[in-house]
Amino acid sequence: MPGDYSAKIDGILDASNPWEVERMIYNLELTLEEMQQQALLKGLKEGELKGKLEGKLEGKREVARNLLLLNVDIETIVKATGLTPDEIAVLKKQMEQ
Repeated sequence: MPGDYSAKIDGILDASNPWEVERMIYNLELTLEEMQQQALLKGLKEGELKGKLEGKLEGKREVARNLLLLNVDIETIVKATGLTPDEIAVLKKQMEQ
């Protein structure tokens, strides 16, 4: 912590009574705990959303693979899945290997 802030904090703590200092520390601890919980929840929500998006994409790929096996044309697969022609070409190439 820079010296200016440290000196200011020391001055505030020296001028305050112990009860006020304890109250400040308690409030800071509560605030930090709440921030940690919010960060954790945000991370969980982001992870859940990412997982759902990956699952949807994998589902589209599976449909595209099945349509390729049925010899459906790429334009129809694009319309049915929302995948790009390039993505479908990659799937087709993977299936040929």
